[in-house]
Amino acid sequence: MYKEIWNKYKRGFKFLLPFILVQIIFQSFNFNLQFTNYDFIGEGGSLLENFSIFNEAISNNIVKISFELFVGTLFFSILMVSIKTLLNKGTVNYGESFKEGISLYPRYLLINVVLFLISSVLIFLGFWSIFIPFMVILMIYFNIILTPCKAYLVYYNTSAGDALKKGMAMGKKYSGEIILLGLGVGIVFIVIGGIMSAFNINPETNLIIYSVTSFINVNIQIYFAMFVMNICKREEKVQKEI
Repeated sequence: MYKEIWNKYKRGFKFLLPFILVQIIFQSFNFNLQFTNYDFIGEGGSLLENFSIFNEAISNNIVKISFELFVGTLFFSILMVSIKTLLNKGTVNYGESFKEGISLYPRYLLINVVLFLISSVLIFLGFWSIFIPFMVILMIYFNIILTPCKAYLVYYNTSAGDALKKGMAMGKKYSGEIILLGLGVGIVFIVIGGIMSAFNINPETNLIIYSVTSFINVNIQIYFAMFVMNICKREEKVQKEI
């Protein structure tokens, strides 16, 4: 299935290129959240101190969080609609994708809010050192089973609640494929990081390297989105056969 999606990705690349460039621009303006700058998981201090660090992280990133939730949701809802169209028709009409993306926006936003709250709760578990192993396990578990939810919403044009419920069931069913792809992506990033470390390259100070790594990163993200959307299409065929 991975090769099949790769071939579809290559055929639809010209339609996805505008989304790739916009996403790279977003990253170049440093719109991504920077929670990694805060050591609030298992900090070692009191619960109150850890909560204070978490609160500081949220406060300092409130603009970026808002941007991710409201603007990012619109961008990705349109992107996911375009990916669905590519898988089903092979071409994309940006005007139609925009209209459908707008209609899905409130439900897509609701799912993003739910996922953000789940992540926040898991981070709270990390305030207690004893719960860190459970937090890590739950974080991995939820990242896997929740992966298809947004794609399910777009592909089936359903409610947010239905997308969460059935998307999680789909995530469990296809967990092996999702994990395998995640491991592959992780290996790619490890190799890239190892090469830059070996040659003492800092992408933040090298525009060419930054552009190349951003381009690779965004393409991987969108390929992953197409992979998950194809799972929804695959499941549709299975249900029809049943």
